[in-house]
Amino acid sequence: MAAEFAILFGLGTLGCGAGMAWLAARTAALKGQLREAARNADSLRQASAQLELLRTERAQDREALERARSDERQKVEWLDAQQREIEWLRRELDTRPKVTQKRYKILTLGIKGTGKTSLTLKWANPLVDLGKLQGTKIERYERTVSHVSTKEELTEHIFEIGDWGGEHLVEAQHELVVDEVHGLLLVVDLVARDGRQVDPARIEDQIREFQPQSLRYFFGSKTLTACKSVVLFINKSDVLSGTPAEVEQEAHRHYQPLISAIERLKNHVDTRVLVGSASYGHSTHHLFSHFVERILPKHAYDGQLLQRKRRARVRHRQSLARRHPARGRSRRDRPDLRVPDRRRDGSRGQGAPAVRPRDRRDRSRGAPGVAARGGGRVPPPHDERGRA
Repeated sequence: MAAEFAILFGLGTLGCGAGMAWLAARTAALKGQLREAARNADSLRQASAQLELLRTERAQDREALERARSDERQKVEWLDAQQREIEWLRRELDTRPKVTQKRYKILTLGIKGTGKTSLTLKWANPLVDLGKLQGTKIERYERTVSHVSTKEELTEHIFEIGDWGGEHLVEAQHELVVDEVHGLLLVVDLVARDGRQVDPARIEDQIREFQPQSLRYFFGSKTLTACKSVVLFINKSDVLSGTPAEVEQEAHRHYQPLISAIERLKNHVDTRVLVGSASYGHSTHHLFSHFVERILPKHAYDGQLLQRKRRARVRHRQSLARRHPARGRSRRDRPDLRVPDRRRDGSRGQGAPAVRPRDRRDRSRGAPGVAARGGGRVPPPHDERGRA
């Protein structure tokens, strides 16, 4: 009995050991499966996160694609609108007149430091700072004087001013010979730069530079044929004291030999002597309005130029009134030019003097070609119709 019990106990113990071993193995297998499941769960979570990220990126790509398509459609619409605008502009240009340019050349000559660049820039670019100017060899400035339009053509009349440096007079003379020059501006001064009083030695040098023997080389047959006006501008007149008429007379006295040499050319070309200051703007408007009047054809005047010309006439009359008070007065203030009153029946009024009205030409003092007291030419006054 005890032996059987021992056998049974051994079998039970053996079964329990086998069961424990199976349970241990099973537990190990389950733990392995659990770890595998955990890894699979982590992989699933990562895959889910990547899937969400891909879905977000896809949504963003879809939005970007929609924006790109919208931009493309907008660009296509813009291109279509631009094409339509280009076609409209082409049709508009076909209906507009053709633009052409007519150029008139003005050559500026003078020794170094006479203020040629300041004088030309006062007209070509009034906003320039004259204090920053340096010496030049050759500069060219352009200014459109007028626009004249017809049905077929729009003509721009342009003044091209060539500013030659004082040490390059030989090159300037070559341009006079080769090119067609419509106006010639000779600039001299009364004093060197930053000077305070008249410099006779400098004046003599400039008179010597433009002596009659030299002027013959400047005024060849081609120049006399093409040139419409020659102007001598005596610059830096602000160093002289006195009234405008006295300043002009004094400046003419200093340059009387040069003025006489230029006046000899008046049978071939229009000549003019002006006294002024480029730094202060004295007589600069007279200078270029004179060039416009002499060079530009009458059919090339536009409305704006005519308006500026009328304003220049007013300033010219005011300048004449300051220089010559008797000449600047009106007909009412001058009894010698007053026309007698007449009644309706044609008879003279009571007490009216029997004065014969002067001929219009008799009143044109200082007409073109009449020499002034200092050797220069008095600018022509204007009558009621604006004619010299």
